[in-house]
Amino acid sequence: MSSPELLTIPVREIYQAKALVAGEGKPVVFLHGTNGLKWNPYLEELSKEYKVIAPYFPGAGGSTRAHELDLRNLWDVVLYYLELFDTLGLERIDLIGHSFGGMLAAEIASTDPKRIDRLMLVSASGLWNEAYPITDLSTLTRTPDFMYSSMFYDPGSAVAERLRKIPEDAQERMRILIDQSLVLAETSKYMWPIPDKGLSRRIHRIRAQTCIVWGEKDGLVPVEYAYEFQEKIPGSQVFVVPEAAHFPHLEQLSQVVGITVSFLSPERAVKVTG
Repeated sequence: MSSPELLTIPVREIYQAKALVAGEGKPVVFLHGTNGLKWNPYLEELSKEYKVIAPYFPGAGGSTRAHELDLRNLWDVVLYYLELFDTLGLERIDLIGHSFGGMLAAEIASTDPKRIDRLMLVSASGLWNEAYPITDLSTLTRTPDFMYSSMFYDPGSAVAERLRKIPEDAQERMRILIDQSLVLAETSKYMWPIPDKGLSRRIHRIRAQTCIVWGEKDGLVPVEYAYEFQEKIPGSQVFVVPEAAHFPHLEQLSQVVGITVSFLSPERAVKVTG
């Protein structure tokens, strides 16, 4: 795997943003969640076709003075990314977001619809409600994400012990997930703004062609949410990836890369093998 270039971008006076960049061609921005996988095989494959830009999440290693960041809610983070795009000279982009980054991508596309040509949401969160169902936390044990693994995979961890003791109740599990995320945010200096339920009222503003990709066995953000996004985004299409959970772009690499390239470049519909 080739090493992407690390760009340090002066966005504001109090901090510098960081982004991993590789490849040539039209720019494709990939938004991780708050503790993303940084560079991974999916981005490596895309960099063979496009100029892939993967910004660090602000406050999670993306700042030299993260403690001074004044990003207190989701809207602040959206404005941060828009400012970052301006600094990089990205007037028109294709935007891909996974999980929490998918929610941010949808917010960005609804806030600045003229900037986004194509939008791809991969197991995106964001359309939350009071009965947000985590259907199967065991699916998280198959993901390579360090944070989720540290929270749920280790059977001897305090979090795993706590999960074993709670009732089989989706709302209670969701509350514990949020609680533990906030603990991680406080102790690790990671930012984790709780999703804004107002996204459902804004998402119709999106004008970009939109592709929604979901893991069939996603137990964190159930596949039903893919169709909720589809109902709210005009003209969007859904692809459900068999035998994939919350990281379909890593769990079924070649299939999702093929979907991505066909969506981003329909005139070529080239399938990049994983």
